[in-house]
Amino acid sequence: MQKFGVALEETVRYIYLALKALRFWHRPPPIKTPDELVEYVDTRSKFVAQTTLYGYVKTRAGTRYVSLFEDEVFVQSLNIAKWEIYLACLADLAVFCAASVSGQTPASDDEIRSLAIYLVDCATRNEEIPAERPQGFEDIRSAFRTRVQQTPWKSMVAGESAFQGSLDALVEWAPIADVLKIDDAEVVKNSMRFKWKKVRDQFNSLIDAESVLDAWRIQEERGNRLEAAHAS
Repeated sequence: MQKFGVALEETVRYIYLALKALRFWHRPPPIKTPDELVEYVDTRSKFVAQTTLYGYVKTRAGTRYVSLFEDEVFVQSLNIAKWEIYLACLADLAVFCAASVSGQTPASDDEIRSLAIYLVDCATRNEEIPAERPQGFEDIRSAFRTRVQQTPWKSMVAGESAFQGSLDALVEWAPIADVLKIDDAEVVKNSMRFKWKKVRDQFNSLIDAESVLDAWRIQEERGNRLEAAHAS
């Protein structure tokens, strides 16, 4: 029962974080700095992950939805799924947002790679290590560094090019029987596609790409000077 209590507490905490994301959804500030971009990527990733995962489970469970939360195994599976789907959303949205800055500015690929890495690093380092991921998030950060080395930035701005990972993660990790997922996959992915389109449309109305790049260059230069000072 103790494990169940912890698992349920984690579920409630995650829903709370996603609801916080909704506040930002209704009060969107312009995005002019790397840290504002981190906040955008983090909150929207939580929003998309939470609404698609819980929406899928609720649709499949029907009237049994509430009673499922009395099942310890189900709740633990749901808590694992929420983090893995969020992390996939985070990586995809970071790639898209960095690619958008690339498409609107004269930023070099190196600058865009480092900006994308900063988005994922900051978002994950701001999280407490959850019980479902005792290993933390270093594996995610490492995999993302590998991903951005191979990312064709110019093609990541169009449509859903950047978002395949999160679409696949939703189907893979949702605590639904595999035999049902076969029929559900396309419908479930379309629900996430729709939410990502809303995020992209909103992002395009908020981003000040030149200001973000200018602030990022200043931040990187400051960091380089500090490294040089420590090395000397």
